Amino acid sequence: MVARFFILFTMKKIFLLLILLLCTSMAWAHDVEVDGIYYNLNQTNKTAAVTFKGSSYDSYDYEYTGKVVIPENFIYDGITYSVTSLGEGCFSECTSLTSITIPNSVTSLGKNCFLYCTGLTSITIPNSVTSLGDNCFYDCTGLTSITIPNSVTSLGTWCFGGCTGLTSITIPNSVTSLGRECFFYCTGLTNIKMKSSTPPSTSYGPFSGCSRLTTVYVPKGAKEAYNVVPWNSYEIVEMENTSIAAAPTVDSQKASAPVYDLNGRRVGTSDAMDALPKGVYIVNGKKAMK
Repeated sequence: MVARFFILFTMKKIFLLLILLLCTSMAWAHDVEVDGIYYNLNQTNKTAAVTFKGSSYDSYDYEYTGKVVIPENFIYDGITYSVTSLGEGCFSECTSLTSITIPNSVTSLGKNCFLYCTGLTSITIPNSVTSLGDNCFYDCTGLTSITIPNSVTSLGTWCFGGCTGLTSITIPNSVTSLGRECFFYCTGLTNIKMKSSTPPSTSYGPFSGCSRLTTVYVPKGAKEAYNVVPWNSYEIVEMENTSIAAAPTVDSQKASAPVYDLNGRRVGTSDAMDALPKGVYIVNGKKAMK
């Protein structure tokens, strides 16, 4: 079985490279370079998409390395452009890319965006992003942490395929669909935390090759809803409380602790946090989200 998945994984890598070569061979060269970032410009609406250097993703080796910070906007030839997307294949095979900061102006991450970025270890996707393209993080083997915001509604085909460094991932309740083999060959993945009480729609084999995946955590009361393929292939465990991301620690007697808002005003006690509006609070000197 392991050998079969290895052969399939290798075949998919070759197939993806062929697709990427075909797509980028027809791409236009980048329009401009500003402060080490390459862009294609839309002069009609004054927006820009991050792209690769040259006419194809492999025209130059490692044009992006180390820590990359994408600005919300930039000025070129006296015109201000807003950066609204990370274009198709823009960071493909930039194996020396270690971290990236994506601004809130970006709404989409294109196909093959971080394909084979093996040096990328963590990434935070801003709340402005609504979709993750096909193969977006394919074979990001160094990726151990990723935050998917509650604005994302779909995860593309092979989106996290081959991300062997991921051990756990939380899928927000905004996600309504998982693409074909979305987490293919994520061999380090042991559990998935689902925020939605309704399971998202799935295409073929979203977790195929996830040999260590054993547990799917779901909101309280949602176990029956997840008792369907593919979720029921794993142990389904209801989370006691999904509204508080980090439960506050109180003393050994489990005594109630005062709760303050971010302005320092006391707004309640820890044993009655369910009555408080959603937000961030301070309990025992630590932040707690509700």
